[in-house]
Amino acid sequence: MPKLDASSVPTTEIAILEETQDKLPVGNLRTALEMLSHALRGGEDMFVIKQHETLTPSEAAGLLGLSRTHLYKILDSGAIPHYVVGSRDRRIVATDLLAYRARMFEAQKRVAESRAHADEADHLALDEFD
Repeated sequence: MPKLDASSVPTTEIAILEETQDKLPVGNLRTALEMLSHALRGGEDMFVIKQHETLTPSEAAGLLGLSRTHLYKILDSGAIPHYVVGSRDRRIVATDLLAYRARMFEAQKRVAESRAHADEADHLALDEFD
């Protein structure tokens, strides 16, 4: 999984990328290049992953921002599909990892909304006592 280190990309190359994207018709490729150039200009490192690329646990943990130990617990729970290579090495398909990540973001969103509604209800209840 190649990592594109933003600090190693000269601004002249980012400018060329932006000129190229402006020549493309509106669509997925142009959007992808716009996201890439915007992230690089902002100093954000990028990973380039093919849809069906397989990742090692170290790579997957890095993408999720987790320790490998915690990722192994998630894999053992069955929350992320994976397969074993050799006697014990595991591999995760990128689409499965991204699907798990999307589910986790959605769950976090629901928890945040629930807490916001609970805070709102607490404020309304306190207003009754004023």
